[in-house]
Amino acid sequence: MGQALLTLAFTLSIVNFAVFLVLFRKQKNNYMFFTFVAIVVSCFGHWLLGFSQSVDGAILSNKINYLGSAFLPMLMFFTLAEVCRLRIHPVLRALLITFSCFVLFLSFTVGYSDIYYKTVEFVVQSGAGNYVATYGWGHDVFNVMIILYAVLDIGVIAYACHMRRFVSLKNILVMFLLELVSVSSFFISRQMENDMLCMPFVYLADQVFLLYISLNVKWYDIARSVMQSLEKDNGNAFVSFTPAGEYLGCNKIALKFFPKLAQCRVDMAIPDSHEMGQVFNPLVKQAEGMKSHGVLKFWYGNNHFRCSARMIPLWNVTKICLFRIEDDTKVQMYIDMLGKDHNQLVKVVEQNAQAVSAIQEQMIVGMANMVESRDGNTGGHIKRTSQVIRILAEEMRKDMAYSQTDSFYDALISAAPMHDLGKIAIDDEILRKPGRFTDDEFAQMKTHAEKGAVIVENLLSGIEDPYFVRLSKNVANFHHERFDGTGYPQGLKGEEIPVEARIMAVADVYDALVSSRCYKDSMSYDRAGEIILSGMGKQFDPVLEKYFIDCEPKLREYYRTVEH
Repeated sequence: MGQALLTLAFTLSIVNFAVFLVLFRKQKNNYMFFTFVAIVVSCFGHWLLGFSQSVDGAILSNKINYLGSAFLPMLMFFTLAEVCRLRIHPVLRALLITFSCFVLFLSFTVGYSDIYYKTVEFVVQSGAGNYVATYGWGHDVFNVMIILYAVLDIGVIAYACHMRRFVSLKNILVMFLLELVSVSSFFISRQMENDMLCMPFVYLADQVFLLYISLNVKWYDIARSVMQSLEKDNGNAFVSFTPAGEYLGCNKIALKFFPKLAQCRVDMAIPDSHEMGQVFNPLVKQAEGMKSHGVLKFWYGNNHFRCSARMIPLWNVTKICLFRIEDDTKVQMYIDMLGKDHNQLVKVVEQNAQAVSAIQEQMIVGMANMVESRDGNTGGHIKRTSQVIRILAEEMRKDMAYSQTDSFYDALISAAPMHDLGKIAIDDEILRKPGRFTDDEFAQMKTHAEKGAVIVENLLSGIEDPYFVRLSKNVANFHHERFDGTGYPQGLKGEEIPVEARIMAVADVYDALVSSRCYKDSMSYDRAGEIILSGMGKQFDPVLEKYFIDCEPKLREYYRTVEH
């Protein structure tokens, strides 16, 4: 059983090393590479020890193990320092290397001296070869080395956590776990006298931790390398984020533009409450919708910045969001200066456009009033329905969920007076008839909807915005359609009826109900409201029920102020 476990551990150590070589063959951290080598050598020594059959074989296997384990604490310390971008003084590095070589030398005295092991006895434990030794002072030096590097590692981790905001907190946490698992497992297994089987799997855990750290280091190295290579070509600032908004780092020029980026820790999202979060979080959200790249602009302090956002693929799995930022304050000031003259020209054009629109509106209202003067039954109808539409539209504007724009409501209010323009083409005998229509007369009257659409198109096409022309035509043509499909002129049903015509239908019928005509008296507001509500889903769009109920008090107030 023991031999099988040792074989598994040795095999997995080679697999992990191969994964490291494939994924991180361009890894700049050479200490990481040699750490993996040391772990493979140590696992190989344990594997040989498990298959040894004599004390001489056990001693030889143990010496091979120490070829890795004597240098492993030092290499892991150098690795952590490199990850945290801490420079180790060359003198200190030379002393540590010398110290590890000295420990290796002490371990090699086994079999020749009692410096490291006083006695060595071959045993078989858990089906694998092993040895039992009594330790000399040389082995105490090895234990001191383990404790020394544990203290140094914890010091590096604490310093990086407190002072190095550009070091990933994820890496710091993993480094702490690596140190905790390695050191505690070493001393626990020694006390249990079972380190021969335990330590290879501790080394495997170390490899997994180091692979994760390498993954993160590669992530940040790529982001930093991209920024450094781009920085050589120009003097722009570069700031990088993950698509999830986690800050990856920036170059020196970015720190000049945005000094408070130095307060932000890499691999963490910058809070919205932070000044840098208010600058960059909206940019990251805008960049998410870009397929590859785009240009964004923003102000920070007294400077205006032009920001090019680019999504850089990473390993075909995820992406880095890279911002190239340049200060174009001078350009913006020049544009603003030109804009002042431009704005004056725009104001003149707008004033002329408003004057033309006013004339057109007077023409439209004039024609509508002409129709109304011919129709003795509907005096004031155009003015009142226009006000009903205005009240309804203002109520609907409050509901953002109704997904209509302000320009839609503005156009609808302007188009309302045109809904009955087609009546100008109806014969006077029918239009001015005081009583009810015959079937033939009603058939003639119903044509006013389609005729109105033609008049609107002829009147406005080429002058007004096509969107307004289309909306006005729909109001004139379809305001007598019913939601259940029984209206005219086309018998449209439900959402086939343009929404502007559905709204106009409510206003048109409500005014007809509460207004007096030569052939009927005005209806009470309560009764008119009941009829409108009962028609929801039949004659009217049921979605409009809520808005009609909410604005009905305003409608009553308005009608009390006008003469019917």
